[in-house]
Amino acid sequence: MNRRRLVSLVALLLLPMSAWAAPPNTSVIEGLMTSAGGGAAADGTYDVTFSVYEASSGGNAVWSEGPVKVAVKGGQFSYALGTTKTIDIAKLGALKAQWLGVKIGADPELARVKLHATLFALHAGAADKLTCTGCITAGQVANGALSAAKMGFNYAGSATKGGPASDLACTGCVTVAELKFDKDVDLGKQSLKATNITAAGTVMAQEFVGDGSKLTGLKTPAGECTTAGEVVKGINADGSLKCVKAMDPTALPKDGIDEISNGLIANQFVDEIPATATGNKVLIPDNQGVDAVWNLTFPNIGTAQEIDINVKVENTDLATIAIYLLPPDDKKTGWVLCDPCGKKDEKKYDATFNPKNPPQEQKGAGKKIADWVGANPQGLWTLKVKDTSFCVPQAPGNSAYCNTSTKKDGWISYFSVKLKTLSNQKIAQNGDVYISGKLWGKDQGHGKVSSPLQLGTSVKLGDDKAVCDQSRYGAMRYANDLVSVCTPGGWVPISFPVAFPGSKLITPKDGVTINGWIGAPFKKWKLCYQRSKDGTSSSTFHSKCNYKGPTVTVIKNNHNKIFGGYAACPWVPYYNAYSYGCGGTFLFSLTNGHRYSHKNYHNGSSNSFSYNDRIYNHSGYGPCFGGGHDLCINSSNMTGGYCNLGHDYTCRVVQSSSNGYSGYGTSQCRNDFCGAYNWSATEIEVWMQSDL
Repeated sequence: MNRRRLVSLVALLLLPMSAWAAPPNTSVIEGLMTSAGGGAAADGTYDVTFSVYEASSGGNAVWSEGPVKVAVKGGQFSYALGTTKTIDIAKLGALKAQWLGVKIGADPELARVKLHATLFALHAGAADKLTCTGCITAGQVANGALSAAKMGFNYAGSATKGGPASDLACTGCVTVAELKFDKDVDLGKQSLKATNITAAGTVMAQEFVGDGSKLTGLKTPAGECTTAGEVVKGINADGSLKCVKAMDPTALPKDGIDEISNGLIANQFVDEIPATATGNKVLIPDNQGVDAVWNLTFPNIGTAQEIDINVKVENTDLATIAIYLLPPDDKKTGWVLCDPCGKKDEKKYDATFNPKNPPQEQKGAGKKIADWVGANPQGLWTLKVKDTSFCVPQAPGNSAYCNTSTKKDGWISYFSVKLKTLSNQKIAQNGDVYISGKLWGKDQGHGKVSSPLQLGTSVKLGDDKAVCDQSRYGAMRYANDLVSVCTPGGWVPISFPVAFPGSKLITPKDGVTINGWIGAPFKKWKLCYQRSKDGTSSSTFHSKCNYKGPTVTVIKNNHNKIFGGYAACPWVPYYNAYSYGCGGTFLFSLTNGHRYSHKNYHNGSSNSFSYNDRIYNHSGYGPCFGGGHDLCINSSNMTGGYCNLGHDYTCRVVQSSSNGYSGYGTSQCRNDFCGAYNWSATEIEVWMQSDL
């Protein structure tokens, strides 16, 4: 672009006196724009920026306007400063001098030109010579020239006209009769203090301070609830009483039963349901592409107020383990508890997940863990664990987890869902219960015959040492390994003691059964001989058990049958000797739960049945029963044995034979009792009366 220059400028930037004429808001500037060659600039519109400075060079502009469009014709132009940007008269008037800078387009600013005043500005300058701020001094006003009527206001009663108000007799300066407010009075955060305040309209305040004991004129609801059984709960918006039933169930929270019962009754519980499995753990397949799965069925306990998911996993390398959980409402995607579940070579993972510590991802369409609070978590919860790398048993610490033969690497050792529930199924009693009436189960309709009282767990009886008198008839106690009831005849046992304490073959229930067969329900026995403890010698059996009858012999053989016999008379060390006077002797099978009684008849054609041969004594044998023998340990090492039921003891699966339907010699009778004719014993126990 050709360089232009400004030839001449005339401007007004001083405010004139308004008493002479109203000054304009702009100041016209005129000039000549030439080209670089010295001739007039081409006709057209140019972008021009005007700036005012206090000095001829340097410093920042005090005022600036532009770029603005300026029309040039024949090199001449005219522009009214302040057209687009208001001139700050006070700021410019305070300058010692005003210099105008002009910038055309993108060209550098031209040399500044000093501004001069116009006639308006000269006239306004006369006001600078006034020495008072109000333009009129006291010397220019004659004494008494001004009256109250001329001034438009009355003096406030000062002793000296126009003098200070320090001698006014009133403290407020203005009487109340002279005040009238037509708008709100804003005290500017100051207080209004008065002994009494009277308001004809509405009084509004954010806060009232005081006890309100002297408030008057307030309309308060009066009266009482008109419906029987109702009490006042509150006051409605219209001032009327709000009445409800004296015990309003809807007014109580669902967990409020403990509050109204002084903490004695509650329906809030903490229930933890663990998953169960054989050996209390689930093995993890070692990089087999399948998951270790452990299912947990959570019962219908109630609404969850809090929920915890507890998981424990052990593996050779937690960095290659991922754990997932499928809640009851999502059996496809579920939650990612962790993936991976630890650093390389870490072995044990133990974590609890809840709304405060949620799973790593919860992408499924079902509830998130926080959503189960307030819901019933009843249903199937499935935990899945996947191993994605083969284990190395030789690595440090891996041998306990890595099994290359079974292709397993570690296990899930614990999985549970723990809830704090608000139950609608059960209630807790926290104190002692005193019942003046009877305790019944659920009625079978309208108070008729009641069902038995159902107990969720067992009832524990105390060791009651009180005297059994009429006041205690019906009381029960547990003492001396017996459950007894107080009757007119004293404390009478109603349960059986542990008849064969420490037995490897006879359970407490089996002991009750054997004593029942014997006819002595409370008899207690002590161990006479046990093969696994005392050794495999018939002489040991005889030395420990001879002459100590009656005895109970029980055998477990290699066919997993448990059977034996009761000998009503003692064993003796004679060779090939039968004992005949042993009334009450019998054989039994704990596997079958059957008592094989001794026969009191003889029936047979091809065999002569003794039926009086109760037991058989032999110094080189163990216990033997019957003349067949029906049952016998016929080895000196107390191992080998056989049975041939039906000779002296009845067979329960009697088969037709030449022996007159006795079953003797048949595989059916032998197998039913012992599993086979010949067998080997894996354990033998002989018990004698505890008082011997």
